[in-house]
Amino acid sequence: MSTDSSPEPRSPEAAAAATSSARRSDVVHGPEKRLFDGIRTWVDVFPWLRLVRVCRVAGGPVWVTHVLVVSLVWMWGIDWLGGSGAGPGPAWVVVPSELLPAASATMPSDAWATFPLGTFGIALDWKMMLWTVLVWIPTMMALLRVGALLTAGRDIPSYLSTFRAVGQRLRGAPVIVLLPTVVAASFWLIAWGATWSAVAIGGSSEHSTWATWLSLPIVLPATVVAALLIFAGKLAVPLGLAAAMIEPDADPIDSLSRGYEYTLRRLPQLALLVLVAAVISLVIVWAYAGLAQVGRGVALSVDPVNTSLLACLSILPSVIAVMLLWSMFGGIYLLLRQSAGGKEVEDLAIDSGHWKSPKMPSVQQPPPG
Repeated sequence: MSTDSSPEPRSPEAAAAATSSARRSDVVHGPEKRLFDGIRTWVDVFPWLRLVRVCRVAGGPVWVTHVLVVSLVWMWGIDWLGGSGAGPGPAWVVVPSELLPAASATMPSDAWATFPLGTFGIALDWKMMLWTVLVWIPTMMALLRVGALLTAGRDIPSYLSTFRAVGQRLRGAPVIVLLPTVVAASFWLIAWGATWSAVAIGGSSEHSTWATWLSLPIVLPATVVAALLIFAGKLAVPLGLAAAMIEPDADPIDSLSRGYEYTLRRLPQLALLVLVAAVISLVIVWAYAGLAQVGRGVALSVDPVNTSLLACLSILPSVIAVMLLWSMFGGIYLLLRQSAGGKEVEDLAIDSGHWKSPKMPSVQQPPPG
């Protein structure tokens, strides 16, 4: 009996069919497999979907309570500095509650170049500006860190550990916030000095003269640079604060330079991410507005009416908008950092700060010697 196990020879037709099938398999699976090999989830195709995770911060009772208290304290101080003295109530005379998100983004330059509150006829003097920066900066930094962690797929960090990190990096925050205003003011002084000299030489400050026209090569660039530093700083400063709260060894100057680089060199992508974050945030704010409206109806059904409760309910949607505004900027910074060829979004050297149970000892017995 023969024990030869060699395969039987195939017919030419079968060999041709097998070759054709292999080629079709290579055509169908080869290029597509290489194209989608690095794509594991939908967030790899649409990175902005990571920003949806940031909405979890709006469901954290501790963070909602914190931002609500900070908002009430800030409004009380603004009313007192503005001459009202009434404190937070159903009607604020200086800054309406609808402008709370924009007011929390106040920069030092807004005291002499009002934007965006100036577009609504609201001008903050130096006292109000200083009060706003002092009250909101720690909360802004904490929310930026929370938003970054949520964007990276982590859990909501511990409240105490977050503000412990804020305390460690708060020293560099004034540099990030004040430096754009200081540099812009220096360029403004150059423009003012050239204009003053031209008026002194030309002899008229009401009409254009040959001297004012000759001063344009100095005045125009200085004014444009000052305006650019102020305008772009509305986005660059939050991104710089995000870098200070996320990067392990962040220098204030380096963090601010990253903010301006991402703002000026990646402006279309930044604008798209801000638009997506605004749409996502609008859904959550709309839901809280409905909740506040129902709560207001419940509060009005009680006699006597609790006016303090009505005041809190009236600013609740704005409080959620502030939370999402700064938390989204933490996630936007990570997405811009990834697109700039830096680290991955998940690459964060940050611990959530939650207590973790120790590992259980192994129950396996060592092998006998």
